[in-house]
Amino acid sequence: MNNDSIRSGIEGNDAFQNGRAVRTPSFDTLFGLLAESRRRYALYALIGTQDGLADVEALADEVAMWEARTEDERITDAARQEVADELRETHLPKLAEADIVEFDARSDVVRYWRQPTLEEYLEHTHYKEFPDE
Repeated sequence: MNNDSIRSGIEGNDAFQNGRAVRTPSFDTLFGLLAESRRRYALYALIGTQDGLADVEALADEVAMWEARTEDERITDAARQEVADELRETHLPKLAEADIVEFDARSDVVRYWRQPTLEEYLEHTHYKEFPDE
């Protein structure tokens, strides 16, 4: 995660992305979002994209890979499908409600809106969960 690009465009509590003001969520909201590992893993994957875009199936594959790393299990098609369903039904709507992502259920596409404060905490959680990376 490049801190220079993360911090650019911050003014007060708003981050500006593509001419759109994105409000920084409260700490309660941020920590609530980060409390669930599937949301963290989805955010790790989204932060890793160049343009912040991902389709749900690709995102589910990434989340399943993160989970397999922590649980030391094989990734199955059933596990991927379970992750995709849970992302669609639970996690992406919560992230969208907090204005972290935009989720278009019709096209199954997610757009991540850069959130510098969130990314700082994700850096810490990533380090704690995966200290060898």
